[in-house]
Amino acid sequence: MNKLSGQDALFLHVDRPHASSHGTMIYIYDQTTLNGQRLGFREIVHHIESRLDPMYVQRRKIVQVPFGLGYPYWVEDDLFDIDFHVRHFALPKPGDWRQFCILLSRIHARSVDLSRSPWEMYVIEGLDNIEGIPKGSFAIITKTHHAAMDGTAAAEFTWAMHDLAGAPGKPGAITPKPQPAHPPCHSRRITDTLTRMVIDNISASARMAAPLRRVLPKLATFGLRRLAQSLRSSDGGVPRTRFNANVSAKRVWDSVTLDLATVKQIKGLVPGATINDAVLAMIGGAMRRYLQAKDELPEKSLVSMAPVNTRQEGAERTTNTISILRFPLGTHIDDPLERLQAVQLATAECKAIQSAIGAHELTNLQKFTPPATLGLAGRLATLTGGGGKGPVLLHNCMVTNVPGPNEPLYLLGAKLVHWGGMGPLADGMSLIWNPTSYCGKMFISLTSSPNIVPDPDFLARCLLDSYEEMRDVAHQICQPVTTAPVPGKRRKPRMDKARQARMPVTRAASTGVIETPLRALVTVVDNAG
Repeated sequence: MNKLSGQDALFLHVDRPHASSHGTMIYIYDQTTLNGQRLGFREIVHHIESRLDPMYVQRRKIVQVPFGLGYPYWVEDDLFDIDFHVRHFALPKPGDWRQFCILLSRIHARSVDLSRSPWEMYVIEGLDNIEGIPKGSFAIITKTHHAAMDGTAAAEFTWAMHDLAGAPGKPGAITPKPQPAHPPCHSRRITDTLTRMVIDNISASARMAAPLRRVLPKLATFGLRRLAQSLRSSDGGVPRTRFNANVSAKRVWDSVTLDLATVKQIKGLVPGATINDAVLAMIGGAMRRYLQAKDELPEKSLVSMAPVNTRQEGAERTTNTISILRFPLGTHIDDPLERLQAVQLATAECKAIQSAIGAHELTNLQKFTPPATLGLAGRLATLTGGGGKGPVLLHNCMVTNVPGPNEPLYLLGAKLVHWGGMGPLADGMSLIWNPTSYCGKMFISLTSSPNIVPDPDFLARCLLDSYEEMRDVAHQICQPVTTAPVPGKRRKPRMDKARQARMPVTRAASTGVIETPLRALVTVVDNAG
């Protein structure tokens, strides 16, 4: 029996019927690498079951302690049935990109059944009319509650499901299911629960003392005034936008595919910039274009949150070990190069704060939060949208980056060609961007609610336009000019060109929706690769 940490349990407390805290990963596979063969559904199910480690959360379920007075804990799911968790769908006709986006949005909108092991998979066939995807391809969609794993743990689960070799393989042996222990009597369960409540709250309070002793002196040294300044965006506040509103129970999703080498060239425009900085600047340009088209662009820069991994070497691969960083996106800056410079300066400042305070200690403050206070924290987070609504705003959206491998991955010989995901929305946090890098490509997807973003294809096109604008700047600066350029306006990409360049993605992973204490004091995902 393993207890959830305070950070894991918090995701259960912020669950709402219309906004569940689960993340969705999207994988698309090319079967032409199978030399004319085709994988069957049962073959895929057998492979998935053979890769489920019995110690992973995939075979366990969550048991809640009454009234939230103790940490929830994991127990073996005695009724575990792989056929309940892995389901078979076919993409409706005409089987195009729009139908794929609609189906993914519907799958992501449904909550995960917490009476069982909190994950689901969907094998989707019929991907024959999607531009850029080989005919005969199929997709696997995984949906996991955030209490079970964060984005980094989900990426490691991706590694466990795949192989590096491209040769068609056979499913491995299925690990025998552990025999359930003899259940204790009713009176024993009541006694154990009451004892656990007392121990959890006392021990959690004691464990918080150590990180507090280490953090408080650093806060005094660093200066509370500078901390207060860092918790505000560079222009003095977070503007209220359409994204700071309540979400519906429905979801929308879209994505674009970019060239990773070009993204690296873009980040090279500013010394010290990372791939993460370049992606943020592109997203800032996309949101600027989108709000301009709606005549809603504020004078102040929009601010994003970003969950970052604070897991230490040798720590458990599942569960959550994240904290939150926030910084402006430069949406008030028209020039793409100046926007990238502003983003780089903002992230550099956050790195200085992280170095002075220590992200791991701040994560521990949340992980060791006494369970009796988690319910209150969850209700407060829900009322304020994690800082996305209420009288004082802290952010306008979330950006969660999951870097993938540069080498191709295979599932039973079928090559993984797209890997990305969808993030959990909440009232006040109605837009999540999921950048995922894999095998020379950068997939950036967006997840929102139709009452907030009724036209996700247009927002995706705005992202593509922002990328192409920054790409053109990089080419102009990096390539020598042999002749004087002819003055003129930059030609906007045609609609059909933008649609042609757009490609499906796969996400990102998933992400945290609740900011830790002292939200800005965390590590930056330095994906400078």
